[in-house]
Amino acid sequence: MSTISNETNSKKKLSERERQMQQEVLKRFRSKVSPSLGKLVKESDAVAKQFIPSPYEALEFGTEKPFEEGKNNHGIYGLERIYEDRAVLTPYFECSAYCRYCFKKTRTLGGEAKRMTDENIDAAIAYIGSDARIKTVLITGGDPFIDAELLEQVLVKVAEIPHVRNIRVGTRNILFQPEAITDELAEMIARFNHIDYENPKNSRNISVGLSINHPDELTPDVIRAAQRFISRGIIIRGQTVLMKGINDNPETILELISMFLAVGIVPYYLFHCMPVVGAKHFRTSVQKGIDILNAISRFSGSTAPHYVYVTPIGKHRVGPGHQLEYVEIDGLTYIKATTPYKATDFLEFSDNENLPPLHEINEEGYVVSYYLDGDDNELEVL
Repeated sequence: MSTISNETNSKKKLSERERQMQQEVLKRFRSKVSPSLGKLVKESDAVAKQFIPSPYEALEFGTEKPFEEGKNNHGIYGLERIYEDRAVLTPYFECSAYCRYCFKKTRTLGGEAKRMTDENIDAAIAYIGSDARIKTVLITGGDPFIDAELLEQVLVKVAEIPHVRNIRVGTRNILFQPEAITDELAEMIARFNHIDYENPKNSRNISVGLSINHPDELTPDVIRAAQRFISRGIIIRGQTVLMKGINDNPETILELISMFLAVGIVPYYLFHCMPVVGAKHFRTSVQKGIDILNAISRFSGSTAPHYVYVTPIGKHRVGPGHQLEYVEIDGLTYIKATTPYKATDFLEFSDNENLPPLHEINEEGYVVSYYLDGDDNELEVL
């Protein structure tokens, strides 16, 4: 593992301006590192950058809610739907540690820590159960594994919906608290796998989406915790956020994916870092991610994640050789793209009357989005 550099060491001597900016950040966004993660932060520069509050977070940049996951939707707190075949449930807005780039930063780091009530859960289950087009339910957070009893309560009710074939649980707690991933917890999750050999359409799969951004995060304890799920037939898919100075090079991404494959984690998403408030210093250009995929495309196809950037209307997939279209708006560079999403569908599923800002409808009825790009320049010294 790498050693913490002077740039990220929490004991670094800050200038007066940096101290003031850091205090501004801490007044608005909480800071927390779990005991297990604390050891890793001291040993790894790449990990430390993700969790130590930076003065750069005080720079004027970004939006408070770049993606509306977890908002009130159809009048039900904790439910979201923007796609035809998927719905999202957010039982609890709390985590064991706080990632500084989190796109839910204004809620999780802002101290919301709000739960779905029993009434919220029942209403969300009734909504999902009323539409047979919904085949997948993603349970996310915060982190669902913070409260295993609440997670089990939600899983029991989701599993009763006949047309839901896939349940996905999104987590980073395997990194934050590997000791909390017990055999009992893994057994509880595995109960919700169901294979109907005679009629596969009646089968149901539960899987885990694990957010890991750097090879240093795959510690022995994290791997052991992941194996408690994998050994019980639960697929773990690895999700990674592309971030400047942390993993924005082919060597690091390829090594991370190779380690995923070696320990039984399926490479899944490579996310472009969202334009959330306080995240300017993390954001590369989208082209940087494409260049990384181009560089590793000569290797096995199993090493190729889905590279996406996300706007409020959904994921935008880009890949090797993708040609981006740029436009300038108010002096800033945006990526213009025609999405695969019909505007009428988005408005129906999301329970909105209008498209979000920076989105429009083309002549064929598809949504056209404008996404704020990042850049690959070093930030100015404060």
